[in-house]
Amino acid sequence: MTANVRFGWTRWARLTVALVNTTPNDRHGDLLTEPDQLRALLLAHDEPEPVTIDTVDLADARDARAALTAVFAAVGNERTIAGRLNDLLARTARPRLTGHDGVPLHLHVDAPGSTWGGWLAAVGAMGLALLVAEHGAEVLARCPATGCGHAVLRYGPGPARRFCDATCASRTRVAAHRAARRSGPAG
Repeated sequence: MTANVRFGWTRWARLTVALVNTTPNDRHGDLLTEPDQLRALLLAHDEPEPVTIDTVDLADARDARAALTAVFAAVGNERTIAGRLNDLLARTARPRLTGHDGVPLHLHVDAPGSTWGGWLAAVGAMGLALLVAEHGAEVLARCPATGCGHAVLRYGPGPARRFCDATCASRTRVAAHRAARRSGPAG
């Protein structure tokens, strides 16, 4: 690991959304069925090497995904979001400040010896809890595009994000335009 590794809740929250969005839906099948898929997800979200994944890590990551998906399933219900995050925090988070191998002091939130799945549950719960505490529960959303439902984080500059990506936004705009043309005056 090097000193330029980024730590913190915004990275954790983005990783959590990416994890939740591996859940099968109308757009894609299950994107978390092999250890290499979990490894790729972690590396794509700035987790430094070494990242070695086994079947236990994968199974625990899938459990973490289910628990974190349940948080996003509660969008619109602040009490349920808080309850689900508090439950997950109580079961997984063991915050401690640490430094090692030339890496500056940083926060570890999982229990010592956790699997990658245990780490994902702890950092996901902590990242989402801190994000909700700072910006409110409305920061958590689901993509409204037909057949999608991916998790979305609605914070940052500019208007609140509605869609998970440009593809869903475009599909929704095109569908609305076609529907308006069909229902418009015959001419």
